Amino acid sequence: MTTPPETQTIRLVCLTSTLPDAVKQGRIPPREAQTVTRTPAGPEGFTLPQLRKPPRFTQIILAGDCTCEGLSSPLPVPEQITTPANLSSQSAALSPAPQVDDASQKPHFPAELPVIRTASLQDRNYGTWHGQALRGLPPDALNGLLHDPDFAPPEGESLRQFHARISSWLNTVSQGGETDAAPDAGPLSNGSHSGRQPGPASGTQSGTSARTVLLIARPAVVRALATRILQGGPDMATRLDIAPQTTSLFTHHAGNWRVRMLGAP
Repeated sequence: MTTPPETQTIRLVCLTSTLPDAVKQGRIPPREAQTVTRTPAGPEGFTLPQLRKPPRFTQIILAGDCTCEGLSSPLPVPEQITTPANLSSQSAALSPAPQVDDASQKPHFPAELPVIRTASLQDRNYGTWHGQALRGLPPDALNGLLHDPDFAPPEGESLRQFHARISSWLNTVSQGGETDAAPDAGPLSNGSHSGRQPGPASGTQSGTSARTVLLIARPAVVRALATRILQGGPDMATRLDIAPQTTSLFTHHAGNWRVRMLGAP
């Protein structure tokens, strides 16, 4: 008898970071700008109404232009997280959090949970325009930047190219396995890869497996992911509001992605 192929379920829990200060000042963010994400506090911080239980994460994906406060201070779980030595800003020896009565209600971060930092999920590359004020751009260039999905700043990406990069990453995940650069990779430039590492899987029942990934990125990246899953183009992204410091949930099963939750506070 032929053994049926294994079906893998992927749960992608996306936390959006804050916006760069430059955006609030009407400027394109500097290339080196880092934005911050805060992990939910308390034992029920990751309880999602779309899931029967709090997610048990198997991996953390951290966009190269984001940092996460929860990776450098105690998390609301009894385990410890070990991050790669070269990510010194996130590395710390974490103390166990206080115990609560119902251990099943805690978000699950296993010891030495892989933290993978990747440039593939960074925000759009604006080339030589990084750091410039929008009001300082020529009117035709500003109009192209705001309204033409095929317009690319010098040495940068068009909106369509940015969405294609995010879609390529999601396609790789959909096809089974590698989520991105290895955790001991050095500093990455926009869109580069320095290795691959398969995402760990946890068995659920015979013939099935599950990965639950915590993805930390900027709102524009999560909009691009949602647009790809909904089979839309860059114009659809302009009609999706995903605020900073919100949570979205995407699931993949039997070859299909679904948007389960989008931009929840």
